[in-house]
Amino acid sequence: MSDWSAFRALFPALGTCTYLNTAGGGVMSRQVADAAMTYYRESVLMGDIGWDRWLERSERDRSDVAGFIGARPFRTAFLPNASLGFNILARALPEGSRLLATDQEFPSCTTPFLRAGHEVLFLSTPPDGRVEAESLRRALADPVDAFVVSSVQYANGFRADLRALSAVCRDRGVLFLVDATQSIGAFPIHMEHDGIDALVFSGYKWATAGYGNAVLATGGRWVEGDPPLIGWRSAREAYALQNDGLDLLTGGVGHEMGHPPFPGLFAMAEALRLLEAQGVDRIAARIQQLTAQLAAALLERGHAVRSNLDEARRSGIVLVDLPEAPALCQALRREQVWTTARDGGLRVSLHGYNDAEDVERFLEMLDRLVPEA
Repeated sequence: MSDWSAFRALFPALGTCTYLNTAGGGVMSRQVADAAMTYYRESVLMGDIGWDRWLERSERDRSDVAGFIGARPFRTAFLPNASLGFNILARALPEGSRLLATDQEFPSCTTPFLRAGHEVLFLSTPPDGRVEAESLRRALADPVDAFVVSSVQYANGFRADLRALSAVCRDRGVLFLVDATQSIGAFPIHMEHDGIDALVFSGYKWATAGYGNAVLATGGRWVEGDPPLIGWRSAREAYALQNDGLDLLTGGVGHEMGHPPFPGLFAMAEALRLLEAQGVDRIAARIQQLTAQLAAALLERGHAVRSNLDEARRSGIVLVDLPEAPALCQALRREQVWTTARDGGLRVSLHGYNDAEDVERFLEMLDRLVPEA
């Protein structure tokens, strides 16, 4: 697929408003909704007769999703949300591990490790959230066991150079854990090429897969042991239903614990296939074009942009400092322009399904509501 207008037409919600809030939650295509609804329709018509079919489909989808992120299917797990993925990682690490995170990191990347009793150290970052290989190298002078980072920061949109950061971690013998929720589907990511030891992401933002689905994939230097949280399906011979012993899968399905989350799983796989068909590299280039257009117009009007605007570090998120951002966000929504107030500013987020008219509509309403600086 190469026609952007045809791609945009797959997402009906875009015809009802100016949607610039993918960083809060993306819109869903008809195909993805249909993939999830297939389970419900079949369940209505057949009850549980479809179990074998759903299970076979889930394993095909697991293979497709693993291929999309450069992971191995047997080390790829489908979960209901990313927070559960980080709790699994936190409880899989040795007791009393030390982790490093940035001071502007999303709570789901840090609090599960604190709750598990690990020590979490914080790397100070500038307002744009920038973390580079050299600053990480200095921070790792004090030994830690793992470094956790979002590929794109949720508020300011800083996009990390994952390969450069992972190289530092490998050099220091530190595990590299990545949350790709704010980048998956918008920018390419590959566990092997990017040197990622554990990858977690939710599907409801740039993946356009809706709520209730996430992925946990391990690889690289992550050493799999018995899963820290288990259920009947964590057993190697799950259908033996043994209740008096533990012979467990060490990754993938073992982390899913119980029944597969069929609707969310099917939605996630279909969404990533759709984005792959459009071309993630092409989507990334389109996002870069739109964010550059937006940032230039904001700066021309005298508004302060807090996001890093270097093309190599820019993402689909632009955080602009504007007075009374929460009230402004509500005023924009009354005009059917959807953004989010975050970190004391207004967060505008663009995906490949957006276009230049969306940017112009936002700027038109901003000019009406906020005088030039």
